This record gives sequence, structure tokens and C-alpha cells, in this order.
Amino acid sequence: MRGNKPRWSATVLVVVLLTVLLVVFPACAQERNVDTLIDSYDSLVKQGMEATERLLKSTKIEKSEVEGVWNDLNERFISVYSRIGHIEFDSMLKVDRNASRVSRASEWDNSMKLFIHDLQNVGEVVAWQRKVNSDIFHIGWDIEYAPRKMREFTDVREQMRTVDRVAEEVKGGKLSSAQIQRRLDDLRPYRPGLENMSDSIDRMVKGLSENLKLKPEMDKRISQILGNWTNIKARHPNVNSELTDMPPNWVALAKKHWENLEKAREDVEKAYGPLLNGTLFSDVPLLRGLPYKDLAKPVIELEIELKSQLVSAARKEKSVEELRKAIAEDEELTKKENERYRELHASVSAVKLRELMLEDARAAGGQTRIRDLQIIIARTPEGSEEYRKASEEMRLINEERHPEQIAVKKKLQEFYALEKKVEEEIRKLFEEHDRRRKSLGLPSGLHR
Repeated sequence: MRGNKPRWSATVLVVVLLTVLLVVFPACAQERNVDTLIDSYDSLVKQGMEATERLLKSTKIEKSEVEGVWNDLNERFISVYSRIGHIEFDSMLKVDRNASRVSRASEWDNSMKLFIHDLQNVGEVVAWQRKVNSDIFHIGWDIEYAPRKMREFTDVREQMRTVDRVAEEVKGGKLSSAQIQRRLDDLRPYRPGLENMSDSIDRMVKGLSENLKLKPEMDKRISQILGNWTNIKARHPNVNSELTDMPPNWVALAKKHWENLEKAREDVEKAYGPLLNGTLFSDVPLLRGLPYKDLAKPVIELEIELKSQLVSAARKEKSVEELRKAIAEDEELTKKENERYRELHASVSAVKLRELMLEDARAAGGQTRIRDLQIIIARTPEGSEEYRKASEEMRLINEERHPEQIAVKKKLQEFYALEKKVEEEIRKLFEEHDRRRKSLGLPSGLHR
């Protein structure tokens, strides 16, 4: 048994197939011999091939709408003869007394089986076609959002003008502590945005470059199949020409998907040209020549300079150079501490706890399984083995002693234990950070 479907015998399938053919080809119902049978199967395969041609034009990317459709067409039309139809054909051939017709029919039988075998490679082509169309679909998103993305990336020009102005004021060395603090306050919103943008651009460029650096070639296996389709008439000279005329027309349909992918790739290169060739910020002096991953560097360096001057004004005993070094080291440490805090917070997030609690509620089937067991108990004679098993299982679930429930509760206990450890590590992290920043005369830099 496969699932709940009975396995039909070859005889039953033949009877069903005959019924279908009598409906599709009523003229054959009057006189059925090898000639009418050949015509029937030629017509059946033709229907499947015509539908296949429509499928090869499709740009759908859902597996069920591409490979699933091909499997259905192959099952219902194309491979019917080689799977079960030949049984009836062989039976007719044994009793037919017309030697010429028998010889011609035997030749058709061998040719049709080989032809149908060749058509099975349609499955490889439609699977490849679906992947190509999926790539085109996702590239389409990149192209659609390119204008907005490029605008977002170039919005930093105004910010850089402010940074440039503050940098010039700092060089003058005439700012008071209050003025330096105001400049720091002005710059504070820029850094997070630039760091996020820097990461975003860097990832995008790497992703686009990885996909575009080599112009891909069509899969060699697909090229071979398309070549076979082109020459299929010569490969199967004894098959009905109405059938062998179709595959050569399929070649252009398959190649069209590939041409669409190449066009989409060209459109991506055009849409993201300045980003990919490194000229996106060529008109911004502070960013010109900087790797995308370092876009926040001018702001970071200016912040260090401003903080050094601010602390230096309050702590005359330390040289500006010493302070600069200490603050630069603090910047690196603070960055790592923020990353560690995010990691710790994520390890015991509310989402993970909710997932575990949901898993606990559903363990062993939960209330749904209890209802099912209650029905079984109500319908089963008391004292029977089934009644006993159902009662025992329901007792375990109600008492939360079912193995699945015990396993989930263990995970919950581990989560709560981890949560305590995380809270302690976060507390120590903030204490150490605040102590160090206070010694430098700086406020906390951790983002809770």
C-alpha cells in the first residue's frame, strides 16, 4: 500500500485506460485493432505534448505548478503506452493474422517506446526552467527596489557636509567644552545609521558581485537535451511526424527563459552600476576612496577627537595623546560589549521562551490528543487492550508525565537556568563598562 491508495493491477489499469480511450476516441469503439490502437496512442501522446509546449512557456516558480504539472501530463498522456498500454497492444498483436500490419505495428511499438523514453527528459528541463524563473523573480525584486535603495544610500551626503563642517571647527582648536559637547550631540545620530548602512551596502555589494562576477553558461545537460530535441525527427524516423515536429519548437521556448535571466542580470548591473563600480560616493570628499565597510570611519574618528578634547579640558594631568589612545581602545571595547550584550539577550529572548511554552502545550498531542483518547475510551469496551492503552496514555498526559512532556519541561528548565546565567553576565558586563567609561569621564555607551 502507498498511503491509502490501493495498488491497481495491470489488468485493472488496462480496463480503465480502455474506458478513457473509448470516450476520447469514440470512433475506435466500433472496430478495435492494432491500427486503431496506434492512432489512439499517437493522439493521446500528442495531447500531452501540446500541453507540455504550453508548460514550457510558463514563467511560474511554484514546484506544483511546473514539475507537478509535468508529472501529471506524463502520467496521464505521454508515458501511458510504455507503462500499461503495450499490454493490450501485445495481446492484439498475437492474434492479428495480417502479417504486413503486424510487422508495421511491431516497428511502431519499438519506435514509440524509445520516443517516450526520450520525452522523459522534459522533467529535467522544466525543473531547470523553474529554477531559472525563480532567479529572475528574485532579481526582479532587486531591480524594483534599486531606485529606493540608491536614494537611501546617497542620503548620507547631507550628513557628511555636517561632519566636514565640524571637522574644520575642531582643527581650529577654539571650541569650548560646551561647544564640543554640542558638536558631539550633533554627530551622535549619524554613527549608528552609517554603521548600519555600511554593513548593508557591504553585504549587498558582495551578494551582487558574487552573482554577477561570472557570466554563467547554460547547464551542459540542458544544452544536450535541447540538442536532442532539435534532432529528434532524425532520432525517431518511424514515429508519427505530428509528434516529432513538436520538440524542435520547444528549444526556443526553453532558451527564452535563459535569455530572460541574462537580460535580468544586465538590468541589475545597470540599476546598481555606481554601487558596484565603487563610484557611489565619489562626490563626497570624506567618503571618496573608502571601502564601503568603513563608511562610518570619518564620524568615528571625529567623535574620538571631540571626546579627547572634551576629556582633556577636564583632566589636564593627562596628555591629549594618552587620552586619544584610551578613548580609541574604549571605542573598540564598547563595540564588542554591545555585540556580546545583543548575543546574550538573543539567547534567552521572549520569542524562544514562547516557542518552548507552545511546544510544552502541544507535547504528546496536548488537548487535541486528550479529546481523541476520550472518544476512543467512550467507544471501546472497558477491559480491552485498546481501552487500557488509551486510558494509560491519557493519564500520563494529564499528569504531565508523558515522555514528550518530560523532554520539553527539561528544555524549559535548561532555558530558565541559562536565563539566570545570562542575567548575571549582563550585570557584570554593564558594571565593568560603566566603571571604565566613568574613569574616562564619559557616559555609558552600551545600548540596552
